[in-house]
Amino acid sequence: MNSRYLNEINEQPEALRRAIDNYAAAQPDLAHLAGAITSNQYSNIILTGMGISYHSCYPLWLTLSQHANAAAWWDASELVHYASHALTADTLLIVVSQSGESAELKRIIELENRPGMVVSITNGLENSVARWSDLLLSTNAGPETAVSTKTYVTGMAVLNLLGLQLLGGDLEAGKAKLHAVADYVGSFLDDWESRVQAATDFLGPCDALAFLARGPSMASAMAGALMSAEASRIFAAVFSSAQFRHGPVEAVRQDFRAIMFAGNDANRDLNYQMANYIAACGGKTLVITPTPTPRQEHVSSSVLELPIALADPEVLPILEIIPVQLLTITLAHAKGYEPATFVNCNKVTLEE
Repeated sequence: MNSRYLNEINEQPEALRRAIDNYAAAQPDLAHLAGAITSNQYSNIILTGMGISYHSCYPLWLTLSQHANAAAWWDASELVHYASHALTADTLLIVVSQSGESAELKRIIELENRPGMVVSITNGLENSVARWSDLLLSTNAGPETAVSTKTYVTGMAVLNLLGLQLLGGDLEAGKAKLHAVADYVGSFLDDWESRVQAATDFLGPCDALAFLARGPSMASAMAGALMSAEASRIFAAVFSSAQFRHGPVEAVRQDFRAIMFAGNDANRDLNYQMANYIAACGGKTLVITPTPTPRQEHVSSSVLELPIALADPEVLPILEIIPVQLLTITLAHAKGYEPATFVNCNKVTLEE
C-alpha cells in the first residue's frame, strides 16, 4: 500500500482549513480587482492551467461566463501555442498550478506580451508562476509527493472564494460553508473503507471507466478520469452526459462501467435518466450524488450519497472527488497494482 498517497488523502481536511483561513491575507488587493471587473476594466478573463489544475478552473469559468462577456478556459499549452494573441494589456489571467513550474506555464511567462493582470494560485509562493504574478494566492496544501489530492481540493476552495469575492458574494458565508465541507471530508475519511467498499464491489475489476457529469461537476468527471488513469492505471474517458448520448453510448455493453456525478442543479434528473439508460443497455453506473435519490429502475445502477446540505453546485466538486480518490486505491488493488506509483511520468511535468 502506498502509505504516502493515503496519508496525503487523510491530510485534506486540515489542508482545506488552512486554505480557507489564509485566504483573507489578500482581501484588499482582491477587493480592488473586483471593482475593476465590475467597471469592465478587463476586456477578457482567461483561466488556465495543466492537468488537474486546469480541470479545477471549470466551475469558476462557468460562473464567470454567466457574469462576464468574455470569460475563457484554456489548456495552457493550447493557449501559448495557438492563442497567445488573446493575452493583452486588457486581459485578466488566472493561473492555477500546483508547483508553479510546469513547462507550459513557464512558456507563457516567457511571452513578450504580458497580460494586464495575473492572479496565480499555487501551493506556496516560491515558484516561477507566483513570482511572475501580480496577485499571489497560496493553497497552503503543504508537501505532496503522490498523485494530486490535497493540492486539488485546496485549489478548488481558493478558486471558490476568489469567485465569490470577484462577483460580490458573501465571502464569510462562503468560508463557513467550506469549513463545513472540510468537517464532512474528515468524517468521511474516518470511515472510508466501509463507505467505498460497496461501490468497489459494484464496479468490480475494470480496465476502463467513463466519467459523466454536467455543469460544475464536470470538474469532478475530468479530475476523476485523470486520477483513475494516474493512480489506478485504468483507461478513463470523460463526457458530458449530453455528449455521451451523441454516439459514445454505442460503447455500452455488459462489461461497461461508468461513474456519474449527478450534480445539484436543474439538470440532475437528466443525469439520472442517462444512468438508467446505461443500465438498460447492460452497463453499470455508480452515481455519486447529494440529491434525494429517485427510484432506481435497474439493479445495474448503484448510488453513493453525499450530504445535500453542503451541495452548492460550485462547492460540490470538492465533496465529489473524495470517494473517487479512495476508489483509485481499491480499484488499483483489484487489478494487482500499487496505487499512485509513478512509472511513466513524474509528479511535476517539466517538459512538453
